[in-house]
Amino acid sequence: MPIKRRSAGSGNDSHAPALSSKQGKIKDRQFVTALARGIDILQCFSRSEPELGTVEIASMVNLPQPTVWRLCYTLMKKGLLTYSPLTKRLRLGVPVLGLGYAVVASQMIAEIARPHMQAIADRFRGTVSLGAADGLGMIYLQRCEGASVVLVNNRVGSRVPIAYSATGWAYLAALAPQAREDLVREIHAEEGPRWAQIEQRFRSALRKFHVDRYIINKGSLHRQINGVAVPLHFPDGDRPMGLGSSGINSIYTDEALRIIGGFLLDLASMLEAVPPRGRMAVYPVPGGH
Repeated sequence: MPIKRRSAGSGNDSHAPALSSKQGKIKDRQFVTALARGIDILQCFSRSEPELGTVEIASMVNLPQPTVWRLCYTLMKKGLLTYSPLTKRLRLGVPVLGLGYAVVASQMIAEIARPHMQAIADRFRGTVSLGAADGLGMIYLQRCEGASVVLVNNRVGSRVPIAYSATGWAYLAALAPQAREDLVREIHAEEGPRWAQIEQRFRSALRKFHVDRYIINKGSLHRQINGVAVPLHFPDGDRPMGLGSSGINSIYTDEALRIIGGFLLDLASMLEAVPPRGRMAVYPVPGGH
């Protein structure tokens, strides 16, 4: 069942993208609808909306409130949700943190990339981000900042829209043509007129990407921010990621974007050569055994 959240267009992690409308139409006998609905409920919570009532959740997941309450009760029994008697609202439980920690720990590519990303961020006084796709958004697995004004203060775990971010455009560029067009249709259905204004710029940037191997995004996420990004492809079949750098347009000029694009291509080549075992590691999860 798709989550009817606010648009992901602002770059704020509270604007988590809606799940694909296709998901609500799945007729697979192996698909457990109740489990999917429980996951949808967990995805309603964010850093800016850490507490929610069942009425709000029911509206977000488009389910009757009694059904939502039964699902939330089950999640509470498992510790994934907790109830605050003071606010009479629900929040995520500590075990969810353990799951998130396990995911971040498994993405060792982010730690391998960090010093190299920081060097680029420091040199060009901007930000460098490594993101993975989730629905219609990109989640930052690593984020480094240089000594400059940061207009969008995102951290590791923050979500930005694929439609407007440099890392998102790199991810789109990495997809096979049919998969890209399918995702673009989902973006159009979610974003409507706003994406219609941006799509032509994306198409133009995509044509240049096929020549330059990096993609430039100017002013789409924020009118004063320019960015450049490259996709990361892994030969063992992992989904592509986006590696990008953004900064104030007075610093991230056309010439700077071309130079930074070259640095990102070199870093991407290095990261793509890391063997699978070097990208994954098993770390102890808090509360685990």
